Amino acid sequence: MSSFIKYFSILFLVGCVCLFASDKDGKKVNNYPELTAPITVIEGVPGQWDENKPHTMSIVEANMDGYKYWAYYGLAYYGNYEPSVRKAGLARSNDLIHWEKYEGNPIIKGDCRWPTVVFTNSTFYMFYAEYNSDCDSRIVMVTSKDGKNFDNKEVIVPMEKGKQNQNPFIFYNKQDKTFYLAYYNGIERDTVPGNNVWNINILKSKDIKGLKNAKPKTLISSPQTLAAPSIAYYNNKYYMLVEFFATDKWDGKWVTLGYESDKPDGKYVEVNNNPPVLYDNDACAFQYVLDGELYITYSHCLDLPNWNWELRMVKAKK
Repeated sequence: MSSFIKYFSILFLVGCVCLFASDKDGKKVNNYPELTAPITVIEGVPGQWDENKPHTMSIVEANMDGYKYWAYYGLAYYGNYEPSVRKAGLARSNDLIHWEKYEGNPIIKGDCRWPTVVFTNSTFYMFYAEYNSDCDSRIVMVTSKDGKNFDNKEVIVPMEKGKQNQNPFIFYNKQDKTFYLAYYNGIERDTVPGNNVWNINILKSKDIKGLKNAKPKTLISSPQTLAAPSIAYYNNKYYMLVEFFATDKWDGKWVTLGYESDKPDGKYVEVNNNPPVLYDNDACAFQYVLDGELYITYSHCLDLPNWNWELRMVKAKK
């Protein structure tokens, strides 16, 4: 082999090492895409229903009533499980930057946390979490034709004593024409050391109403706080984002970790980003591909002791 070929081969191998990381099974793992600087998208108004800080934001492309994008947002709360605190509102936009709140807000007037919506067959399907007085939670689905008035409530993931079933994210995969509902399932309030667990579960069905009969599959499990999944198909792969919190990691801040897989309910491997995808008390991320671009809405904590959050948006750089 000539010295030129040897030199070229070394450069090629070094380049491959720099471009990819591998997990223990040899699967190549890329970084999550580089993101733009964040912007604040929706703020609560003191004295109004949403003064308790907009916290999550689910976007659909509806093209109705003069607006291309319709977004459904839920509120942050801490230490208050009164159903009246948990409401959902609607905001609309044509550019994903400037949002106008619907004058009839809130559209869900109580016991609604983490609204996530998909628009299909001229119908809006909203999933969200409901709670009992012990903070056990379940996931329900409601429907609407106009995107403003929702009814026909059905239980999709039932309540279990002492457990959480919450943080739903609905994803329609155009690749296999299947609906996927990812959510957090776990035990987080047990006083016995080692009993608490945080699972990311997923349901799938060709018919969205069939999700209530689907068998859950656990994708990720952790002994530390790991919740709030969202899924997007971008760059020919499936990305999952989850929030993570541990007092002994990332300076005790909330972070958002990224994972990738070759299918929505497949094996997810953590991406190679360091620091994490979002890392400065950033959580509750929802990701969407809109007009071919990847967007993330998420909640950034301005004051953790007082649980003061701000709803932000970033997108993948081109």
